[in-house]
Amino acid sequence: MATITYKCPNCDADLTYRPGTKDFGCNYCGSSFTEEQLDSLLNQDSLLDEQQETLGNAESSTAVVYTCPSCGAELVTDSTTAATFCFYCHNPVIMAGQLSGEFTPDSVIPFEIPKEKVKQQLIEWCKSKKFIDDGFFSEMQLEKLTGVYFPFWLVDGKVSATYAARSNSLKVWVVGDIEYTETTQYAHLRGGDIDMNDLTIGALDRQDAELLNGVYPYNLTAVKKFDMKYLSGFFAEKRNIEKKSVEPKAAQTARKVAEERLESTVVGYGALTGQQLHIDEETYDWQYALMPAWMMTYRYKDELYYFAMNGQTGKIAGRVPVSTRKINRLAGIIAIAGTVLGAVMGGIMWL
Repeated sequence: MATITYKCPNCDADLTYRPGTKDFGCNYCGSSFTEEQLDSLLNQDSLLDEQQETLGNAESSTAVVYTCPSCGAELVTDSTTAATFCFYCHNPVIMAGQLSGEFTPDSVIPFEIPKEKVKQQLIEWCKSKKFIDDGFFSEMQLEKLTGVYFPFWLVDGKVSATYAARSNSLKVWVVGDIEYTETTQYAHLRGGDIDMNDLTIGALDRQDAELLNGVYPYNLTAVKKFDMKYLSGFFAEKRNIEKKSVEPKAAQTARKVAEERLESTVVGYGALTGQQLHIDEETYDWQYALMPAWMMTYRYKDELYYFAMNGQTGKIAGRVPVSTRKINRLAGIIAIAGTVLGAVMGGIMWL
């Protein structure tokens, strides 16, 4: 399995994708290249440094050993990591074999927000939390902010369905001393083709992927055809949830959408009963995609707290630690203020 880095044609240092300018930059000589320039250079002359994976696995069955193309150091990662950094020379490394064959993504949403801007927004967000522990957004902690591409399934579905339901209409009127009631029963039948577009299903079964729940959705109009160069300078994960295991979820969602849309056409008849949905035909189009997120975790008093930001839209989610020191200080101030106020009021009463 090959490991890959993209090399600067001017100095042979490593190139990384930069979200703010959407170009590919070299931190050593300061060169930058647009996507079109980089593609042209790749076609003319190889800017890829590629080496083969070392033999065997690491001590754990879930760990894999790779060789860094830049310095030759051994990288030990888990079985789902597809892009990372060498902890010795700090250069970006892409595990090409993790994203080849059946695991080649169809599409990717590149990072839109650069790390420095994320840091600023993280600090502002944290300062809006009055009793947050300061260590959560210390300079040392901010350096742990990591850009990660997470794997997803994108599903478009088309469902041909028939919907049936019943309803009653009740009419009451009075003539003289007699009350009359008329009940009219209706049978409703609807049918049609219903499209369900852009259903997003997570494709990584791991605890850190659950932290993304608060930063959805992504703007899927920005999806690009997958190209490995967007991963340079970021971490990336390979899916470990296969399509067959989430097909029932996709079908259930599509059928629910179909039922809701057909039911919404039955108006003005009161409460519906006996609803039935019959699926005549259903087809689904699947894409395997990588989507960006900025992540940071923090352990405080044996509990895990986190910050997550959608790497495309900037939507933020997180769970922050509450500082007992700040709460105790506020309680002390309140207690002192209460004592002073009590003394003042007592003095007034004696006058």
